[in-house]
Amino acid sequence: MMRIPATKVLAATALGLTLGLALAATSAVAADGMYDGAPGSTYTGLRGSLAFEGSINGTDKTTTPPTTIKAGASTGGGASVYWGWHLPYNFKTELELLYRYQPLSDLTAGGTSVKLGGYAQTFAPMANVYWTLPLDIGVSPFVGGGVGYAWNELGVNNIAGVALPGTAHDDDWRFAYNLMAGLSVPVSNGTRITGMYRWLRQDIGGDCSTNLFCSGHAATSSIDIGIEIDL
Repeated sequence: MMRIPATKVLAATALGLTLGLALAATSAVAADGMYDGAPGSTYTGLRGSLAFEGSINGTDKTTTPPTTIKAGASTGGGASVYWGWHLPYNFKTELELLYRYQPLSDLTAGGTSVKLGGYAQTFAPMANVYWTLPLDIGVSPFVGGGVGYAWNELGVNNIAGVALPGTAHDDDWRFAYNLMAGLSVPVSNGTRITGMYRWLRQDIGGDCSTNLFCSGHAATSSIDIGIEIDL
């Protein structure tokens, strides 16, 4: 039987409880009418993020043939602030500044796995677009996606239990994109609580000075919960 990681269970439970309590407390407010801004109006918001299921896949091009590398990232988190515009036909678009931090946990290279100590962090300006399903059910399901140009940094300080003299750093700016799906719950006219699942993928690269991360990509999943206010 497949076992679901505890981080997934906790994330799903937290999201369910938050949205459930918000819905119970605001069902009367939601029933009074529409609480998204009119087309052309603006909004701002703040999100907190619980990140899990991180993986960094790459190729060490200093070997012949090139060595496939995969590093795992354990549970981490982050936050983002954003500004957006309501558009016609239930669309809206936003500019987001996102930050994410996750500890590294393990490394597989050439079929051999070892423990890995260090971190992965990201700062990413993103441009996102969302579409809200036109359903009159008291909450607003939505889907979305976006692209950005992300600064990512990898820091390694321990390999297979052996501490390095210092932390080996590698950072770069690379292309990134994300896909989202979630719910928006009105709490007052022009104010909403949002909860969503996000899948974020970004390219990574380096100069191979540590023979670790030379090129490839990183992908993480997260649960994001926030508050959104019309301006």
